[in-house]
Amino acid sequence: MRLFNNKEDKEELHPLLPSGAWEGFYCYDTNAEQHKMVIELNFKNTVSLGSGVDDVASFTWKGKYDLEAFKIFMTKTYSTHRVFYMGTIDENGIYGTWKISMQSYNIPKELTALFQEAFQEDCNGGFHIWPKKQDEESNMNEESQSMESAKLKELYVEIFN
Repeated sequence: MRLFNNKEDKEELHPLLPSGAWEGFYCYDTNAEQHKMVIELNFKNTVSLGSGVDDVASFTWKGKYDLEAFKIFMTKTYSTHRVFYMGTIDENGIYGTWKISMQSYNIPKELTALFQEAFQEDCNGGFHIWPKKQDEESNMNEESQSMESAKLKELYVEIFN
């Protein structure tokens, strides 16, 4: 999938942000269970665009990255709501935290009070994504695919404790 059409604009050349297939997971702050994501991302001129699917639904991504600070801010948009991602870029991929605020839901005004009563707090957690390996490397067994994310564990200790 090509998201950029201008031939003069080239995709990001930095090896930490290859455009193409990415994979990973997100977790809720109260549960370490990994919810898998499959994503197609394109990086160009500090802008990240893409789309993917997870256990909620299909989504689109849009964000900005900074290779001087190695930070990225992205919005994951479903048909019903948006999720805001803040991450760090390094040789392990992109990892950080996500948050869904009450304002990100597309709900009618007449249902706002009911919704706020049911979901009194914002929802948040952590995530870790990385470029998908090529064929021979991606044939690993399920155990290695649901890897331990040391970076995500460090982040959880720092932010959620």
